[in-house]
Amino acid sequence: MCSRRILHLIRNANPENANRYTHLRWAKVFTQQADRLLTEVVECIGLKLDMLTIYDIYLGQGCDPNVKRVRLMERWVT
Repeated sequence: MCSRRILHLIRNANPENANRYTHLRWAKVFTQQADRLLTEVVECIGLKLDMLTIYDIYLGQGCDPNVKRVRLMERWVT
């Protein structure tokens, strides 16, 4: 949702080239810059990204919610 809103702003800022901002190209650019955007948003709301906060994010987001999923590498990596 955030990506689409920013793309809409970018297209409005450059209407003569708006059709050249394709979804695939925008997805690549947005993905590459998402960490910087997140840092700006977090700082804007007054949070500081210290190591403990980053660790909590990794702990919460890194765990696969699909408990019963068969994983390809599970036989070799434990």
